[in-house]
Amino acid sequence: MLSILIPIYNCNVVKLVDTLHKQCRKEKITFEILCFDDGSDLETRKENAPLAAYFGVNYTELSRNLGRARIRNWLAKSASYDNLLFLDCDSKVSGRKFVRNYIDVIGKHKIVSGGRNYSKSPPRAKSKKLHWLYGTHRESKSAAFRNKHPYLFFHSNNFLVEQKIFKSVFFNEEIEGYGYEDLLWAERVKGQNLEIHHIDNPVQHLGLEKNTVFLAKTRESIDNLLRLKYRSSPLGTRLEKAAQLLLDNGFHEDFMKIYKYREDAIEKNILSANPRIKNLDYYKLNYYLSQRAKWVQGDLN
Repeated sequence: MLSILIPIYNCNVVKLVDTLHKQCRKEKITFEILCFDDGSDLETRKENAPLAAYFGVNYTELSRNLGRARIRNWLAKSASYDNLLFLDCDSKVSGRKFVRNYIDVIGKHKIVSGGRNYSKSPPRAKSKKLHWLYGTHRESKSAAFRNKHPYLFFHSNNFLVEQKIFKSVFFNEEIEGYGYEDLLWAERVKGQNLEIHHIDNPVQHLGLEKNTVFLAKTRESIDNLLRLKYRSSPLGTRLEKAAQLLLDNGFHEDFMKIYKYREDAIEKNILSANPRIKNLDYYKLNYYLSQRAKWVQGDLN
């Protein structure tokens, strides 16, 4: 029936697994929950060790870190059942019918994305405000909105897929670091004429990063985006389209000059307790254009 797959990295998942376990038992379905620890620290492994005693839970600690794509592929290969539910470890299931909602779409759709949301209140730690702001404004979208652009708004943190489908479209293990492995997967799915259906069955994203860490991961994801663009094909993201619009109209150099003039103020705001999402957009666009120039010149080939 259902294999729930949770890759773990430095995150306590006991509460998440407990919630899922109770919902699965309530629905009286055949299930398993696979929790593979991808090289977490000792404290995290100690916190999650009790999971080994749960009925229907396979808790495994890996000896080395496999990375975001490879660990998910391995979980899928280890699964026993026909339907795979992937969940990120820093997720919170708040809906009482979370599992039920996925059961109801099994057999109707081959790939189903439940979505994500964030706390309605900003984090107490102001140093994490940027991530919360971005997630709230750019990632928390209704199913109706996501279904208008089903591939572009796919996230791998919470989705159901038939095992036979996933085995034909694994995550690309060649992607380095953080970012866009989910959109690349969605593009490969699109290339096989497979539909992604979105429903309102979100998990809350708990793993807010500090502003500095979030910004570093943002740069890393843009590096991946450009690597994909020049080594395979563009993904058609909002960022790529904005950059291309400037390039097509010859405004990219003017934009970068203006950004350079305001750089200190923009980056100071981004890292402040009250960041503006528009400044993050400017930061990303400037970084994309700067790194793109290096690709064009052959410095990053």
